[in-house]
Amino acid sequence: MQEVVDSQDLLNTISKLEKLEEEKNELADVTKDAYNEAKSKGYDVKIIKHILKLRKKDKDALAEEDSLIELYRGAVGI
Repeated sequence: MQEVVDSQDLLNTISKLEKLEEEKNELADVTKDAYNEAKSKGYDVKIIKHILKLRKKDKDALAEEDSLIELYRGAVGI
């Protein structure tokens, strides 16, 4: 069965998605530049990314994770 398509609505939706994709690409470029700037200042980008992940976590969950990491590190001698 053939459905009726609202051409203008479809075009508007596609245009909106194209604009969002363009903005996402621009933001990715800006983010890449920020990481490159951090690297040029001598910061370890891998560690910065890890810190960003940690900052997103709930403080209690993070404390529990830290506690387990210390426990496991002690258990394996590191």
